[in-house]
Amino acid sequence: MCGIAGMTDLRGVGSDVMDALSGALDHMRLRGPDGAGLWHDDRCALGHRRLAIIDLSEGGRQPMLHHGYAITFNGEIYNHEILREELEGLGHVFASRSDTEVILAGWRQWGEALLPRLSGMFALAIWDPAAGDLVLATDRFGKKPLVYTHDGDRLAFASDLRALRTILPGSGEIDQQALKLFFSLRFIPAPWTIYSSARKLPAGYVARFSRAGLSLRRWDDGAQARRPVFTDRQEAIAALRQQFDRAVGERLVADVPVGAFLSGGIDSAIVCASLAAQGRQVRSFTVGFTGATAYYEERPAARRVARHLGLDHIEVDIDMGSAADVVDEVLDSCDEPFADSSALPVFLLSRETRRHVTVALSGDGADEIFAGYRKYQGELAAAHWQRLPALLRRGIAGILAGMPESKDRPVLELLRRARRFALHGDKPPAARQAGWMSLLSEAELQTLLPGWQPEPSVEGLVMALRQKADGADLINQVLSVEQSLVLGGDMLRKVDLMSMANSLEVRCPFLDRGVTDVAAAIPGNWKLQPGRGKAILREAFADRLPPDVFRLPKKGFEMPIASWLRGGLRDRMRAASDPVKLQRQGLIHAGPVQEWVDDLESGRRDTSWQLWALMAFQAWAARERLW
Repeated sequence: MCGIAGMTDLRGVGSDVMDALSGALDHMRLRGPDGAGLWHDDRCALGHRRLAIIDLSEGGRQPMLHHGYAITFNGEIYNHEILREELEGLGHVFASRSDTEVILAGWRQWGEALLPRLSGMFALAIWDPAAGDLVLATDRFGKKPLVYTHDGDRLAFASDLRALRTILPGSGEIDQQALKLFFSLRFIPAPWTIYSSARKLPAGYVARFSRAGLSLRRWDDGAQARRPVFTDRQEAIAALRQQFDRAVGERLVADVPVGAFLSGGIDSAIVCASLAAQGRQVRSFTVGFTGATAYYEERPAARRVARHLGLDHIEVDIDMGSAADVVDEVLDSCDEPFADSSALPVFLLSRETRRHVTVALSGDGADEIFAGYRKYQGELAAAHWQRLPALLRRGIAGILAGMPESKDRPVLELLRRARRFALHGDKPPAARQAGWMSLLSEAELQTLLPGWQPEPSVEGLVMALRQKADGADLINQVLSVEQSLVLGGDMLRKVDLMSMANSLEVRCPFLDRGVTDVAAAIPGNWKLQPGRGKAILREAFADRLPPDVFRLPKKGFEMPIASWLRGGLRDRMRAASDPVKLQRQGLIHAGPVQEWVDDLESGRRDTSWQLWALMAFQAWAARERLW
């Protein structure tokens, strides 16, 4: 697990490039505190920051030159020992125990056909000096980031947007499409970045750069092209258990201490239960909020699971003061605007976990793979809702629109969910899914952003992704979109940013290729049932955990942002929404923002997510000194 950077300049690499690359590595020191390396030839320069996990010796240092190639690689390959044995049987000789060298030998043997063989997470760059060819590639879910900018004969890349701009600055112009997507989704999906001159390499893509130019293609279609094949439920459960236990076992491969996140939900509990079933006892870590309502408190449930499994369990306590103290650190860890407020508890959890271990297993990905989020229930309810008379639907929606809402009180939170359902339940499938994942509608975005433009819209992105999954059942179509758009852009991005800010590697067994292939072959109605998400997952692992674990209501990993914005973070919110500042910046209209502030402070409507997005944007803009 590391930070990578580099540049290929077909006209020649000079000392100025090496100086810039050294500066880029300084930006990424927390991604790799265990060392830094630089290498170059006449046309390519590669840099690497190392977080040593496998082969802690000098033999694992990067950039690495073996088998006719040079590589800088971020990630872990869990099946590297199996691949090494196969490659040795084909005549390859290895100089290290590193998974990085296995990639080089595999590339020599199979070329791009190596990528589907890799079990793990990766963002990599391989330079072929003989061919004058640079290859960039990302894993199938985009667990590790890779951004690049292309300028004629030059291509620069990095794990971090700030590092990239140190190597090849490009234009400082804000991408209006990216800004629109940010205020809609709270993150900027691939391939956009906040800058018009830089792009993210999407999940499952490979890019080639040479004198022939730059070309991109998708090497893996994720789960989109697969169709359900299981007709026997018990057969599916057996396959799921087998693949998941193998995936958990593989992710213990490390030469450093390994632990596990443990929330109050079933996903991380299933990970820990698999560890216990395999006789592997590790430390577990959970986070809780002092003085918060029960909606946000996960420690009691996590404590029961840890006690049942006999785990060495550590709890992280967060109060208003400690949270406010790290807001700047959290926002500064983001190389572009990113507004998932749960980044804050992930940061604090990662910081405490890193004091004890270097690697942590997590339950990330289970909701998007097995239909765990509450919004998926809306897909089941929409058909029934649409059978009601239109006049009745409009009346109910009108009543709900006038109701107050708050996550701090269960009844008001229920009203918030009902309002959101009524707002989008009438729509066609793509528009409905887009509405439930969007913070603001197109009409609201048009009012908010002077630079608003009709494309891209979230609905358009959703529609295109659903078409790629055409032929799958309704629920698996929905999940395919979530995996392509939200999983990589938000969930995995958040975990990467916050864990790397604390030099912690996080591994996700639910996103193992074998597990996701099994999941993609399971019919949607086995995953999602009325009032019950992740149904088959619960059934598959019911014998490993106490029954009450599976009866707990679904919770997001969230922070009580609304009450914090009305309390200790109120001054920061007021500064971010200052109308004079907004007018001077010229990117956001002040009128809608003032409505957000008034609604939140009066309790009419919970606009905390909108205001947190604004605060995240302003923090990024201030750090970049844009005004």
